[in-house]
Amino acid sequence: MLSLPVAGVAVQLQLPRGADDIALLEAGTPSVEVAVTLLANIVRRYDGLPLDWPTLAMTDIDVLLLSLRQQVIGDRLSAEVVCQADACGERVDIVLSIADYVEHHRPRPPARVAAVDQTWFRLDGLDVEFRVPSVADQLAIASEERSEQALARRCMRPPETSSRARRRVETAMEALAPSLASELTGSCPECGAAVSAWFDPLQYVLRELREQAEFVYDDVCAIARLTHWSETDILALPAARRARYAELAQSAMAYAR
Repeated sequence: MLSLPVAGVAVQLQLPRGADDIALLEAGTPSVEVAVTLLANIVRRYDGLPLDWPTLAMTDIDVLLLSLRQQVIGDRLSAEVVCQADACGERVDIVLSIADYVEHHRPRPPARVAAVDQTWFRLDGLDVEFRVPSVADQLAIASEERSEQALARRCMRPPETSSRARRRVETAMEALAPSLASELTGSCPECGAAVSAWFDPLQYVLRELREQAEFVYDDVCAIARLTHWSETDILALPAARRARYAELAQSAMAYAR
């Protein structure tokens, strides 16, 4: 069981099956829409009620993706960068624990912010109300050239305000629903210079899961050739079991030769 940090809803996360792998491979470039489509197939509310995906904050989506990555691949992940120091160029791995990273980015109640209702908040001393950007907001502004302004129109009342008030709103939003996309820092073991890499959980996890899923076509062909099972039946298998069946099928066919 996993509790979504912003929505406060308990959910169960199932491992992707072959049909999910195929959908992810054929979905194209990693995006919010691709992530939500994948998660909607494998995440269920613990109480059995439907999960309202469009209203979820991106914090919850990133936490779900990172939790899925923990289960499929593991807790430890790394970002490889090249040291930019003069005459160095050493390749450096910035390593982190998903559990520690998620804990570090937990929501916290911001100061001088009061709830107007279940969705909107008000800043004390300012005539500004706001809400946390949702999945629906991110999808709506995806094609906007001026995405920040488009998001403000959707999530602030009034959308036009002073730069000071805007900064306070952004700080409060970050406290209520922290962004898990951030810069990772470390040091080069060769020269000691500081190194950094931008980490976007959605892009990182979806790319890794696609790499993991690339064997699904080979698995289906190997199993179907030997067992004559349908594609639907093979894709319904859990990934680990499918891979094992494919390994046995390939061994049996090699032995038959």
